[in-house]
Amino acid sequence: MTLVIFGGTAAYHLKLEEFATVGERRVVETPFGDSAAFVRLNPDAEAIWFSSRHGEGGLQRSAAFVNHRANVWAARDLGAAVILSWNGVGAIAPGLAVGQAVVPDDVLDMTRARLATFALPDVRVPSGSPFDAAWRARLIDACDALQIPCATHGTYVCTEGPRLETAAEIAMYGWGGSAVVGMTLAPEVWLAAELEIPYASLCIVTNMATGRWHLDPRRDFGPGIGAMGLRVTLAAAQANASSQTP
Repeated sequence: MTLVIFGGTAAYHLKLEEFATVGERRVVETPFGDSAAFVRLNPDAEAIWFSSRHGEGGLQRSAAFVNHRANVWAARDLGAAVILSWNGVGAIAPGLAVGQAVVPDDVLDMTRARLATFALPDVRVPSGSPFDAAWRARLIDACDALQIPCATHGTYVCTEGPRLETAAEIAMYGWGGSAVVGMTLAPEVWLAAELEIPYASLCIVTNMATGRWHLDPRRDFGPGIGAMGLRVTLAAAQANASSQTP
């Protein structure tokens, strides 16, 4: 089974060889432009491809300018049977703290100008949860195994960006039941659904959302965030591979 990992916040800081054996690097030409670079990890084992959404070696593009259609189409072309991702988020819900993980089970999509479909004929995105239950469970189990505090439910609100949200907007999202806020998951999760690729995501709290800073003034966008994201997603992928071994 081929699995694709999309790295979010601080993925561009990672030295992949510290986490896995590194194989070939590939940029995939798609009908929607060239994808971000994909790197094969542990090439002698089950196929795992990793891609840093925001660029390599540094933050080259913010979430509002990621070519999600090219990246998800490329994942399909690479044979992805599942997509995992991580995302740095701001915390809205009381009780969340910087450094904690959240495995979301719903999305509130507040984006406005993003290309959110492949416009394929006779494709209907299924309703209900946008996240795959089995892979959510694997991410939660991986957090437990790595002793990372993890909230097992929560709604992720995706905003347009690149500007940060106002305190009034965060208050509204909180009233609507959102736990965390970010700028990345939409339309990525909908595009995966169009191609019938199961999808699950790990959110890592990097800061409190606007208007919540008094609860925890810390902000962490450093290399440790990327390391946490890659360790958890790789652990989930490897645990699944082990469970499939006769």
